[in-house]
Amino acid sequence: MWMLVGVLACTLCLGANGQVVRSLDLQTALQRAARGHPLLRSASYATPLARADSISASLFPNPALSVQYAQLPSQLPKPGGLGAVFGQWQATLMQTVDLAGQRQRRVGLAEQALQAAAESYRATLQQVLADVAFRWIDLWSAERRHMILARAVASADSLVTINQVRLRSQAIAPADVWRAEILASQYRLQQLQAEQQVRSAVRALQFALTTTDSLTTGQQEPALSVADIPQQVWIEQALARRADYQRAKASLRVAEANVALQDALGVPNPDLGIVGIQQQGETLIGVGINYPLPLLNRNEGERQKARFSREQARTDLELLKQQITTEVTIAYESYRTAQQALAQARTVLTKASDVLATVQLAYLKGATPIVDLLEAQRSWYETEQSYYDALAEYWRSVVGLLAASGQLSNLVEE
Repeated sequence: MWMLVGVLACTLCLGANGQVVRSLDLQTALQRAARGHPLLRSASYATPLARADSISASLFPNPALSVQYAQLPSQLPKPGGLGAVFGQWQATLMQTVDLAGQRQRRVGLAEQALQAAAESYRATLQQVLADVAFRWIDLWSAERRHMILARAVASADSLVTINQVRLRSQAIAPADVWRAEILASQYRLQQLQAEQQVRSAVRALQFALTTTDSLTTGQQEPALSVADIPQQVWIEQALARRADYQRAKASLRVAEANVALQDALGVPNPDLGIVGIQQQGETLIGVGINYPLPLLNRNEGERQKARFSREQARTDLELLKQQITTEVTIAYESYRTAQQALAQARTVLTKASDVLATVQLAYLKGATPIVDLLEAQRSWYETEQSYYDALAEYWRSVVGLLAASGQLSNLVEE
């Protein structure tokens, strides 16, 4: 049997054209996704863009320089008509004064937007990691099913060979050979379907990792561990570590900062400056002020819009909190159920293997008919497949619980 498993492993390590397949464990797959997934490359631009907005928000307005010259038309044809005697020069240098702290509030808004951008990237990372983890487990499950069918085909072929020998010695009837051949044919058909499932799972994982390399899990079980803690602790950890929840909190802070900014924008900023005038040879120096009177526009529309946006962000945050609580509860219950199902499947698997070995020995001694052997063979295969299905479902529940609680990214950081 170990020779068969070795041959199968070698077969899975070679592609259709003899290309060596890259063996990839779950942690390595997640690390590769974290380094080069297209969604993450696109999402990574959000932080520098927000940082650039923060720089823009911290800048002061430029001073405005205005120069004017006026001349009597009747003096233009005369000598010196463009001089200071017959003309008037005026230069004004104005600077906007921030009375309501608009710049400070723009900076505060930009800082909150920068934090929201960072949490948005983390949320995208957690989504990508969960997708890759589930696809990896799908490939692992498909490879396990292919391995079981390869063992079943080899066992059925061995039974056919034994029955053909026994038929020649007239120890059994031809129908016994036919039954064994039918069973072997059924397993071969399922093996073809299993091979297609493996190819489909490989392509799905290649798409998730954006690679054209041939991939295999190498029959390695994922190195995942789950702490034995109460459900409420899982919920608390999810609210502390889920990036989408932190992003929602950051979005609420952005909305609150925008309310403060829009209130400040309702207060006009005056322009203060100095004025220099030269008129008919005389020089005058003074000060000037330009102040928009807030009679027709006090930014009422944007201020109202900002408050509605703040309430919307607060509502979204509460809704997301309830959603996360529900997701963690479902994931925790699924994990507990899968854990119990796996324990039961492991017990049944041991019994099925013992029954098959006993019936095989009895059949070779002629103590039981082939019908009992075929039934034991089918029972063993179904039990073996059920066990690995339960094991795959257990790993899916582990990934689901880690993803729901925001802890799947810990595998990348290790």
